[in-house]
Amino acid sequence: DLYQRQPLLPNPAKGDKWHSIHSSTGKEYYDEDDDSTIEKGSERNGHISIDLPAPIREEPRFPQERWKTFLAAIIMILNFILTLTSLSLVHERVPDKEVYGPLPDVFLDNVPAYDWALDVSEYIIIICVNSCIIAMVFHKHRFIVFRRIFLIMSLLYMYRAITMYVTVLPISNKTYPCSPKANGTSPLMIAKRVVQLMSGFGLSVNGKHTYCGDFIYSGHTVVLVFNTPKKIYVVHWLYWILGCIGVIMLELSHGHYSVDVIIAYYVTTRIFWTYHTLANNASLKQYSGNNLLGREWWFGMFLYFEGNVTAPLPRQFNWPLPWPRKWHLKSRDS
Repeated sequence: DLYQRQPLLPNPAKGDKWHSIHSSTGKEYYDEDDDSTIEKGSERNGHISIDLPAPIREEPRFPQERWKTFLAAIIMILNFILTLTSLSLVHERVPDKEVYGPLPDVFLDNVPAYDWALDVSEYIIIICVNSCIIAMVFHKHRFIVFRRIFLIMSLLYMYRAITMYVTVLPISNKTYPCSPKANGTSPLMIAKRVVQLMSGFGLSVNGKHTYCGDFIYSGHTVVLVFNTPKKIYVVHWLYWILGCIGVIMLELSHGHYSVDVIIAYYVTTRIFWTYHTLANNASLKQYSGNNLLGREWWFGMFLYFEGNVTAPLPRQFNWPLPWPRKWHLKSRDS
């Protein structure tokens, strides 16, 4: 304690020429050359000013990468064709509805079938899809948004093509109009069926979807769940209500079994959440033993399409076409 109380430097002697003669305000000091007292400047003795450049802020990058969006659209179309091809093959294997009745189902067994309800469900799908496309077109980073939609829908279509093909269920609604079986398959026949289904966008309301067997899992539920934005709360609740009505109408029509709807909801939400969790966290965009999401088989494809997007997309909107903005700029400059 005694040593700690001692000053680090001894007090200078009174006769020392370096002895400070500061006043009580501490604004004067002793100069060796003229033995006179002068005013102390505002800056400290020995102060050196160094000009440093402003720190470089690395802003998030959102490159449009239109060729990747175009490639993602091609991948989605190919998987959509794969789904329709699977349905064209499954139609020949579906059990005869005159011999095999619908499987036991808690909902379908206790609610009669209403054929008109399927049209209501599909009209809701048309409204939701078209309005979401319009919203994505006006998004500032529309190419990134479309690219993500294309990739996620590609995964959902591909999984659906597999699940409906490996297990074929009996028809859930005996009154649904199914085309007669050809009792054989050929590439030309499959191609014609695919073209017919694509012309109607896979919907029944236009009379193009006349092939049966696409049950596990429900494509209608996939679209209804997928078109439910989360951050815009008013729109979220509106779409959520429309989605619930669409699913209820689908069940009332006996267009799908209840298990089809449950599996569709689970698969759609998990793929959507997994993809956006990876996309919104830069630390997860790398292979690591602690990054278990990186074990997804499509993780390499994800890195290619999302590697240059460095942050979560902000909710910003603008006019998608260039010509009104150019006219506005020209008129303002003139």
